Amino acid sequence: MILFLFCAGSTAGQEKDLHTASRIRLREHVTFLASDSLGGRLIGTEGNLIAGEYIAGCFADIGLEEYNGVSYFHYFAVDIPSAVRDVPLTVIEGCNVIGVLPGTHPYLKNEYIVIGAHYDHLGTATGREGAVDSIYNGADDNASGTAVLIELAALLKEQGGLARTVVFVAFDGEEQGLLGSQEFLEDALFPQDKIGAMISLDMVGYYRKSGVLKVLGTGTLREAKKWMPRSGKIKVKHIPFEQSPLSATDTRSFAVKEIPTLFLTTGMVSPYHKVTDHAHLIDYDGLAGVAEYTRELTVALADYSFLEPSGKFAVIHHVPDRSFHVISSVQTGSNQLLPSKGALQGRSAFYSAAGADFRMLWKGFLELGPGLYLEHINARHAFAVGGSSKNRLQFLALNVPFTCRVYFPEFNKLPVGVYASSSLYYRYYMASKAHEPDIDYLSLLRSHEAGIGFGMGLRAATFHIGYECKLGVTGLFKKSAFDNYNVRNLTQSLVLSWFF
Repeated sequence: MILFLFCAGSTAGQEKDLHTASRIRLREHVTFLASDSLGGRLIGTEGNLIAGEYIAGCFADIGLEEYNGVSYFHYFAVDIPSAVRDVPLTVIEGCNVIGVLPGTHPYLKNEYIVIGAHYDHLGTATGREGAVDSIYNGADDNASGTAVLIELAALLKEQGGLARTVVFVAFDGEEQGLLGSQEFLEDALFPQDKIGAMISLDMVGYYRKSGVLKVLGTGTLREAKKWMPRSGKIKVKHIPFEQSPLSATDTRSFAVKEIPTLFLTTGMVSPYHKVTDHAHLIDYDGLAGVAEYTRELTVALADYSFLEPSGKFAVIHHVPDRSFHVISSVQTGSNQLLPSKGALQGRSAFYSAAGADFRMLWKGFLELGPGLYLEHINARHAFAVGGSSKNRLQFLALNVPFTCRVYFPEFNKLPVGVYASSSLYYRYYMASKAHEPDIDYLSLLRSHEAGIGFGMGLRAATFHIGYECKLGVTGLFKKSAFDNYNVRNLTQSLVLSWFF
């Protein structure tokens, strides 16, 4: 028993020492990369080049192989729109830093796990001459992810390698539009059909504040829940797909090529894209925990024999020619009674609905499909007085629309866009309530209604906010109710929708 306690205590002490050593190394990396001397690491600047040389030096010290047998540096040049009048394009020159840990399995070594973190940032703030601080140091974004990338390479090299080959990439030009990760794939440095998965480390330095390390994209790998590691040292949350309309990381470049991706982050809780993103604010204990979990995750990916893509991707990343989605939606607005003749239209009354759409999306821009909504409809005729319930109608209805939507631009081109829609609908009134003392409206109401609709709105990643108008083309009342005219419903609503 005493021997067991001694061994347990010794093991715990060794783990603590390893954690401390990892924390110290991570602090050294972040402190250097986020120092004022590097001037914010903007792509193409001297500070950015020094950062790249530092990472390459770390890869060499660890003992990683050069990606092409000659150098760690993958240079690229990209034309982008120029801010200078009469000069349509300008050339940005960047450099990815790539090291390789060869696989050990006779067959699986020919497959690759790519681990990436962008090391560039925003440079210095313009128009802030005389300001106390004008350097975007980018400690969390993304010196933290780059530091974990370097530490992970050291841990796996010390471990002796994994079954699959692991490719470590410090991407350049992420802040200018994921340039480095796109060029990595366009230049076909490794066979794309042999890349089993890609992990992106981006903004992982604020674990203490966020309380969780998010692993987004587990739905891109088949049966990931069965083999994905569960860390006992830090809280890890597995999320099937990326959905943020506000950010994009280097996973996107791989996902559009149908390569499974995992995005690791502690979230946007740091001074994101601010000059106050400094190295001394990073949670290094948490960062060491992130590095250890990423090691466990990489081991699981690289050694799992049946690693397969699920074929599913976030709609903001990749849309096949035909894809099916279920969309939840809520609506709130107003309903109004419109007579087929005469000037006395009904007053506006409250309308709400909740339900789902079942949509087939074609090539990312044309969408068709039915829906099912439960509606609560209020109606007031022209003589309704104030807030009184007198002279009011209330309905509970099922609405089955068939809708066509067109998106501009199509999904996964930009995270934000607009859409226009048109629809036909059938409405079944399940229950009605009238507050008219003189007329028995309930005996005059129809149970069925057909109508048309149109809408428009804004798409932000997987979220929609829009306006929708529905107009009944059949009368609300039975033909025998009134002579030579009838009443139709006009519904206008604010629509909030979410892809899941």
